[in-house]
Amino acid sequence: MGTITLIKIHPAIGIARIGNSRTEFFIGPEKPGVHTRPKGGYKDAQGRVKRQAARFRLFGYDQKGKLVKEITRADATIEWTVHLANRKAAWKEFDGLNPNTPLRNAGVASRTSLVIDPGQRMITGPSQAATFDTGTFVGVTVPLGEIRTDKRGRLLVLGGFGNSGSPNHKPLQHWANNDDWHDDVSDGPVNATVTLKSSGRTLDAVGAWVICAPPSFAPPLDHIITLYDVLLHVAVDKLGLKLPVKTSFTKDIYPLLDRAINTKWVSAMVANPHAHQHGHASMHGHGAHPSATPAHASFKAVIPPPGTGAARKGIFDKLRNPALPYNQDSGESDMPMIWSDYYLAGKNEPLTKVQYGYMKKWKNGNFINDWHGRPKAPKQITPGGLDRAALEGCVGAAVYPGIEASWLLRDVYTFSEPFRLDPTNLEAGDITKQMAVPWQADFYDCTQDGDLAWWPAQRPDDVFPEAGGPQVPWIRQHVTSPFGMVKNWYKLGFVVKKGAKYVETERNP
Repeated sequence: MGTITLIKIHPAIGIARIGNSRTEFFIGPEKPGVHTRPKGGYKDAQGRVKRQAARFRLFGYDQKGKLVKEITRADATIEWTVHLANRKAAWKEFDGLNPNTPLRNAGVASRTSLVIDPGQRMITGPSQAATFDTGTFVGVTVPLGEIRTDKRGRLLVLGGFGNSGSPNHKPLQHWANNDDWHDDVSDGPVNATVTLKSSGRTLDAVGAWVICAPPSFAPPLDHIITLYDVLLHVAVDKLGLKLPVKTSFTKDIYPLLDRAINTKWVSAMVANPHAHQHGHASMHGHGAHPSATPAHASFKAVIPPPGTGAARKGIFDKLRNPALPYNQDSGESDMPMIWSDYYLAGKNEPLTKVQYGYMKKWKNGNFINDWHGRPKAPKQITPGGLDRAALEGCVGAAVYPGIEASWLLRDVYTFSEPFRLDPTNLEAGDITKQMAVPWQADFYDCTQDGDLAWWPAQRPDDVFPEAGGPQVPWIRQHVTSPFGMVKNWYKLGFVVKKGAKYVETERNP
């Protein structure tokens, strides 16, 4: 075993999710593609949503950068430091990709009074805890969550309780920008100082970041373009990350096809495309793609691979080319049918250039036929797997503004290595400050809009009730307005896998 000279925290970006249960929580995904339903479900016995904790681990590397082992309390004394903050109300209004918008709460002279910042917290040793309960919004205390350590000294970060409000009882007037409003979403740096028992050496670990985001109400389903996909493209484009020359069908192609197929469980536009009226013949929902049904001829023609060249070309030709100008119509190449960052242009978002490149190689037959049936769950937790598992459950596009993070993360902030933010010019609250305030206003507004969807794999549009029957709107009678989402978000159901189907469960009566 090599000598540990470097320690890193993984996941590099961890994702916690808010919930209003005070007694129960669960740990978020730690293996790519593995979504384990919490014991007892996503809600407690009182029908309150359990928080999703982000668990951070330490990994030691030798001087050549080779992984030596995970480091726990058995190997070292570990001091964790975390800083959470919410800067939404003090930041600029969100208006797409426009960076020059006016400030939110522009009439408030004391900008610091708008920042919910309880400061950093430190804990050492197993089974310890500290709370972020001293931050205020214009004098009103807003708890942002807590940190804990497990029995092995790993870190757990738990976010807020879904509390949003207006001290002066202002109405909600916009989907993203509401003055005098706050929520308890947050983000910030995660650091650790590690003293190795074997040598007595003390090392500062390479730090990570945590985002405490709104819930995902369809945890087993991933969006077509995940935050992992987007930050992988950033790593290729800005950090020079080299991808394998050949594309793996199992690792690179099948997940895209699978996500498209499974969107039907959370979108009636996909499940029943002909029930929607569209402006021209190419707008079939996902019906022209194998996502319409697993039995669709194109899908059957390519799984198992290689399938026919005509079938692969037929699917590829439906994809919008990311090289097209954002406002140019793509005709029949209108997939995926989700809104773009340029909402006012009325066009769909393309896959990332990396995803599109995978699909092009697949279309041309330049891929590894490594299909042995649906991929099996990884046996071990790994540093790279932790990074990927956390980000695959997040929305990567459209970032208008998104659910977990927006375009500052993709376009402006710098990374020290793939998926790891450079914290030099960042402070707690910077990742989520672009997001809608309160988050519930955007969550209400971003249902299917015309011929395009937003993020149905995280915020369902339509669901199949567990008891059976036709697909119905996800929010139905519980939420009929933005303020209704503020009050009743926790009553909405979670989509889980049941047999071969994905159905809505745990909806409060």
